Amino acid sequence: MRQRRRLSPEERRRQIVDVAGKLITKRGVDRLELTAVAAAAGVSRPIIYKYFPTRQALVMGVLEDFEATLRAKFVEGASRSMPGTLEEITRVFVDAVCDTIELKGAGAWDLLGSNGPDPKIAKLGDAIQERLVGPWRPRIAEMTGASKREVLSVSRMLVAAGRAVLELWYRGSLTREQAAKDATRGVSALLREYTRS
Repeated sequence: MRQRRRLSPEERRRQIVDVAGKLITKRGVDRLELTAVAAAAGVSRPIIYKYFPTRQALVMGVLEDFEATLRAKFVEGASRSMPGTLEEITRVFVDAVCDTIELKGAGAWDLLGSNGPDPKIAKLGDAIQERLVGPWRPRIAEMTGASKREVLSVSRMLVAAGRAVLELWYRGSLTREQAAKDATRGVSALLREYTRS
């Protein structure tokens, strides 16, 4: 019989976050139970509590992990193809989101910017969405010439449009490629609409 290797604290934490992310994707955040996370991870509840003292802390860990992975995927995609046009930049970001959803599940993506029942988790989801979108606003303003107010509005529309189309993919109505193309076209069209001549 092969003996299992003991995970380092960082590996164990990452394993727990990955399992919780998959359970959120499968069951939703409201039905996430630490007992189920422990069972799926093959550890005891005290091990879960060692890393995450509350359910809320675990969900926050899942959100932060999703954000870090998405940033890394975007940097990887941008460095691979050095996008220049509006459509190319948009497609690299859409592909980074799709890659992250495939790797981590859609549960955390659904929580970003949501108004779920837990105010602290909703606030963190909003904060992470802002950290992802905020740095794009100056670039959107530069590319479009839109006012600060318009950029704030269009950035929220871009997220909503992208989310709506990608949901069709991970819920099974579109292929990934179809969703990525449609999201890229829709987001690019919105940006073009706000571009000053």
